[in-house]
Amino acid sequence: MARRRPSTPGIDGVLLVDKPNGPTSHDIVAKIRRIAGQPRIGHGGTLDPFATGLLVLVLGRATRLASLHLGGAKRYQATFSFGWATTTDDLDGDRLGTLGSPPTQVEVERLLPRFRGAVEQVPPTHSAKRTDGVRAYERARSGQVVELAPRPVEIKRFDVVGWDDSHSEEPLMHAQLEVSSGTYVRAIARDLGRAAGSGAHLVTLRRTGSGVFAVENAHTMEQIAAAAVSGHLRDLLLPIDAGLDHIPASEVGVRGEALLRDGIALPEAMLDGIGQQVDLGGQMRLLVGGVIAALGRRTAFGAQPERVFVESNALMGHR
Repeated sequence: MARRRPSTPGIDGVLLVDKPNGPTSHDIVAKIRRIAGQPRIGHGGTLDPFATGLLVLVLGRATRLASLHLGGAKRYQATFSFGWATTTDDLDGDRLGTLGSPPTQVEVERLLPRFRGAVEQVPPTHSAKRTDGVRAYERARSGQVVELAPRPVEIKRFDVVGWDDSHSEEPLMHAQLEVSSGTYVRAIARDLGRAAGSGAHLVTLRRTGSGVFAVENAHTMEQIAAAAVSGHLRDLLLPIDAGLDHIPASEVGVRGEALLRDGIALPEAMLDGIGQQVDLGGQMRLLVGGVIAALGRRTAFGAQPERVFVESNALMGHR
């Protein structure tokens, strides 16, 4: 059995990456694994290869909180091209042909109310959605007919910020969107093109935000590599619980830490005033000296740890 590569000590936290055009999100994760010497890396939502912008990565112990980063709303800058659809709903696919005369900006803006709010969206046939255990894009590439069920998504914002009809047969629309997690912007392009009667596809996509995180605070791959070479990669990492300020935090002190190291529930008296006010069953962050030691839930007797980030007393005794 292959031996698991050990983690580099201290490489734990949230890393914001400004993904370039070209590599897949998994390519980025694989490269950072090598750069950081940290095999345990998760993410808060992937991007298509042609897309750029914010990737939220969680490293080391922060991977235990990865699921909490997946549900945040995503913000994008996107460019739609009208005039024809493609097999992948973006510029990487094969042209499907012109369906009709390209629309004007006024005509498209009249359609946008249909694409705001709660809608049912069918994922692209060239997507990572699975049917009978096989990814949709694998079936599509092999020539199979792919039928995916619609699912509810929310388009919180969809605004036109620019229109370029210098090539009248292929007008471009620049837009800003905020959508719920799991929404495919290229599926929005597909459906908007159908509604306009012309076909459309996505030609650029840049994620500018995910939850509370913004791309302005992200680092390029070159910056990350340089920081690793100089021994300053830790300086780029945000705390393990970055972005989770909506989960109440309670200081439990060193006495609480001793119990958490063995996964023992904390009595109510060890919680501070904020912790004691958390509703029964509610999630809470348990802090020691302002640093997260565990994620737990409020109980009638205190707090039950669910994910512990400090070493057990047994492991500390063997150091």
